[in-house]
Amino acid sequence: MVGVCVSEYRNGVLLSRIYRDFQFNVASCDPQVIADIDEDAVINGQEFVLNSCGNATIHITNQSYQAQFIDAFRWEFDLDGEMLVLSGSGNYSPDWNPTVTFPGIGTYEGVLYLNPGLGDCSDTAYIHVNVFPDITADFSFEYDTCIAGPVQFTDLSSTGSCCMTDWLWSFGDATISEVRNPSHIYQHPGNIPVTLAVRDTNDCREAITRTIEYFPVPNLIVVAPSTFRGCAPADIFFDNLSFPIDETYDLNWDFGDGLEGSSEISPWHTFTETGIYTVSVDITSPIGCTTDTTFNDLIEVVESPIAGFDYSPDQPSSLLPSVDFIDESMRGAGIYWDFGDGDFSSQWNPTHVYQDTGMVQVMQIVTHLDGCKDTLIKILDIIPEVRYFLPNAFTPNFDSTNDEYFGVGILDGATNFEMLIWNRWGELIFQTTDPEEGWNGTKNNVGEPMPNGVYLVMVKYKEPRGDLVELKGYATLIR
Repeated sequence: MVGVCVSEYRNGVLLSRIYRDFQFNVASCDPQVIADIDEDAVINGQEFVLNSCGNATIHITNQSYQAQFIDAFRWEFDLDGEMLVLSGSGNYSPDWNPTVTFPGIGTYEGVLYLNPGLGDCSDTAYIHVNVFPDITADFSFEYDTCIAGPVQFTDLSSTGSCCMTDWLWSFGDATISEVRNPSHIYQHPGNIPVTLAVRDTNDCREAITRTIEYFPVPNLIVVAPSTFRGCAPADIFFDNLSFPIDETYDLNWDFGDGLEGSSEISPWHTFTETGIYTVSVDITSPIGCTTDTTFNDLIEVVESPIAGFDYSPDQPSSLLPSVDFIDESMRGAGIYWDFGDGDFSSQWNPTHVYQDTGMVQVMQIVTHLDGCKDTLIKILDIIPEVRYFLPNAFTPNFDSTNDEYFGVGILDGATNFEMLIWNRWGELIFQTTDPEEGWNGTKNNVGEPMPNGVYLVMVKYKEPRGDLVELKGYATLIR
């Protein structure tokens, strides 16, 4: 025995102190062999337990290690007073992993010796063998093979011990139960594997799997929608909520409108005409079971709304930006307008003022009382309009009235403006590119006053959409 003490200091201050004792066992051989088997349990770290349920013949797996140093081994089993001894040399002996047949149900003791008689170079494993009564898993089931309903399972398992303790059912559809005799409802048909695993008081376990051929027709046919009223054309998805059904079943849908039916489980169908329709469906299972249901007056199809509108003026512009919209729709209970410039309205006959020019997409949506809609889109062109006029006279007499000659009107968006004025001899006497600048009656607005008379005027500019405009006129100068 050796004792060790470790003290930890920091800056001369004792922080902690740890004590450890070490025991060293010196044997006459090295290394030490260890006796071990593949056991079901270990008691007190020394006794190895083997359990067998219903089988008195047990194969024992020797897991002893440092096997290269095992020169000899011996098994001893007390078989109700009769000793069974098996021995050999090295782990290649046929009795290294023995198979032992015990007298029957009961508890038996055994020992494994490694290197017997070699003192510290040997080791011993004590073995406790339990041969328990057999356990058998079994069950039966009962259900209506044609009409879907619960499957009743009955446990028929047995054990020779005191009693069963646990039942675990796996129904083959990702659900389980721990009830001894459960009832289960299946959502899907098929050849379904059901497994029952049981356990008794000796912890003996057994499992069995049986296949249920489950192909009944639904007990109740349920379809969504359960009622429908809408506008033509009515495109309806019939969601078949019935169970159990899969692709192996034969279905026959009749939608009551004289058009082709469907064999799908959950079909789509379009009703193109107005009217009230009765829908029916027949279902046949793979084993010939049948059921059918008729849904009287399930579908009502009414006339759709029709969107329509007009507007005034026929040609909106920057000078006429206010547009009156006239509703001409039919069978609408609600209306919605999108004016194409970010503004909206829910009035039936709205008026809208456009703040900018250009092409806009006006959309009208009318909604039926049953919720169906119709939409109409029209393109409006808000024209950027230019209006410019040339006067025919001016009086540059410095009375602050009509002293300059220039055009009047609206030139918003116009470009490349130019005004030119000539006298009767063809001399250019005034020119400007500024529509706000007028002629004051002098040559180039800085020279000598021009005489009274008639002068030729020409104005050019491009409209906002690129069209060239040329205006010609006469300006009479009167002093």
